[in-house]
Amino acid sequence: MYSAFWWACFSFVAIWVQKIVPGVDFLAPGLLLCIQLEKKYHIVWLILIWSLIQDGIGGLPFGYSVLWYSSILVLYRCGAMFFDVQSMMFALLCGVVLGALHPALTAMMSMLADMIWVQDRYIFEGILQAAIFPVEWLLLKYIYPQRFRHEPV
Repeated sequence: MYSAFWWACFSFVAIWVQKIVPGVDFLAPGLLLCIQLEKKYHIVWLILIWSLIQDGIGGLPFGYSVLWYSSILVLYRCGAMFFDVQSMMFALLCGVVLGALHPALTAMMSMLADMIWVQDRYIFEGILQAAIFPVEWLLLKYIYPQRFRHEPV
């Protein structure tokens, strides 16, 4: 129960920081941490709630965040075969892949919505995502309370 409150507080802070640094998803490292903690029900609820929030307040058509968070799940499953998924190197790899994926997904969704795609802006946002993701993941890993790690849903 307390972990649900922790995730709600994290969501509030992450969305607030996204208003300050637009174009960077501060919720994504939290999803990776939740996947690493193997909290299956939390993962489902977080993806559902965060997708509705991201697609509701974003300027792109519905589906961007579904593809974004699904790519994190796929990246984790594929990376688990080759890497230690609890390591900083894996978080760096995730950051780089997601940083490269951001401009590609944004371009695809912009074309679907018949919107103008500003290449420089979205590439810069991808670089920011790649740089911020591992740092935020490491911070979350250390501030997530130890007693919540084994708390039943």
